[in-house]
Amino acid sequence: MYTNIIICGGALAGMTLALSLQRKGFNIIIIDPRDIKEVIEQDRRTTAIAAGPREFYCELGVWSKLKKNIEPINSISILDGSSSVALEFDSRDLLVKNKLSNIIGLGHVVENSNLIKKISDTINDSRNLGQVKRLKAKVLDIKIGKFSARVLLDNNQQVTADLIIAADGKNSLIRKMVGIQENRTTYDQEAFVTQILHTNDHNNIALEKFLPGGPLAVLPMKKINNNYRSAIVWSDESAVSKSRFQSSREAPNQMSYEIERHCFDWLGKIKLYNQPAVFPLELIKPKKLVLERFILMGDAAHSIHPIAGQGFNLALRGMKAFSNMCGDRAELGLDIGGIKFLKEYERLRKVDILSLINATHSLNELFRDSRSSIKFFRRMGLFAVDKSPIVKKAFMKYAMGI
Repeated sequence: MYTNIIICGGALAGMTLALSLQRKGFNIIIIDPRDIKEVIEQDRRTTAIAAGPREFYCELGVWSKLKKNIEPINSISILDGSSSVALEFDSRDLLVKNKLSNIIGLGHVVENSNLIKKISDTINDSRNLGQVKRLKAKVLDIKIGKFSARVLLDNNQQVTADLIIAADGKNSLIRKMVGIQENRTTYDQEAFVTQILHTNDHNNIALEKFLPGGPLAVLPMKKINNNYRSAIVWSDESAVSKSRFQSSREAPNQMSYEIERHCFDWLGKIKLYNQPAVFPLELIKPKKLVLERFILMGDAAHSIHPIAGQGFNLALRGMKAFSNMCGDRAELGLDIGGIKFLKEYERLRKVDILSLINATHSLNELFRDSRSSIKFFRRMGLFAVDKSPIVKKAFMKYAMGI
C-alpha cells in the first residue's frame, strides 16, 4: 500500500496535521491503535488555543464549526500566592490601543473531544482535496530508505510513503523505534486536572495563581446544562497531586473547598464535575526533530511544562509552518521527504521551540523558589510589567502568538 504521508498517532496533533496536509493536496494514512470514536470518547482534556494559532484552525475550516463548543478568554489574572500584587492582561487593551479589530479574546478554551470531532468532520468534507485513511493498528517496525519509507503493522500490512510523521505523544514509541534520543528533565510534579461547576459567572477571566508547589490555572469554559463551568489544571509535587486526585474521588466536597478558597469569592460555590486525572510533568527535548524521510510533530517533538498553557500552541505553529512548506514544494514537484528540506524546517523552528522551552522552564523554577529575596523581586517584576503598557502589550502579543 502506498501513500504520500504516513502519520503515526491519530489524536489531536495527528488529526490536525492530517487535515492541514490534506488541504495541500496530499494523500495520508493515519496509523493508531484506536479508531476515531475511541479517541473522541477517551480524551476528556481541555486545551487553550491562543489567538494566533486559532487562525490556523480558521484557515482549515474547523473553527466555524466550533462556535457552540468554545469559550473565549478575554482577560488573564496572574497572582503570586497570597500577594496583593497582580498582573492583568486584558484583550481590550489591544483593541483600543492597537486598533486590532480582528482580536477576539486572548484565546479560547475547547474540550479536546469536541475539537477532534470537528477536525474529523472537516477531513470527511474535504475528500476532494486529498485522501485520508485511518488504520487501526500498531507499528511494529519502520524501514527508512533513500527514496521511500515503510512501516510494518501488527495486522501484517505494510505501508510505503514519501514521509513518516511521528505524532504519538511525548513518550513516542515511534521516536524510540527510529533511534532518536531525548533529554528529559523531571519536575517531580504532576498536574491534577478536572472541571468545576460554579454559581458565579467567570466573566471569561482566566486565573493563573502561582503557589509554592506549582501553578493553579482556572480556565473559563462553555456553560453546560445552564451551569457555569471552568477547567482546572493544578501542578504540584507528585505526592500532593496524587492526594488531590484521591480526594476528588473519595471526598469531592473537600476538594471543591480547596479550589474555592484559592478563588476567593470570584466563582462562588464550587462543585467538582467530570472525571479527574493526573499527568506527570516533564521537559522532553529530542536531540533532533528529523531524519531522512522522518519528522517529529506535536508532543513527540517537544513536551514542556503547562505553566503558560503554550505547549499545544507551539505545536500548532510548527504544523502550520511545515504544511505550508510541504505545499510549496509539492507545487514545484519537489520531494517532501528529503533530509535537506526537513533540516531546513528544523532550523526555522529551532528559535521558537528553544525560546518557549527556556521560558516555561525558567518560570517554573522562579515561582517555585520560596526564598524571601526571590519573592520580593518576583513581585516587583509583576508590578513593573503591570504598570508598563508597552512591556505588557509585548507579553500579551507573544502569549497570543500574533
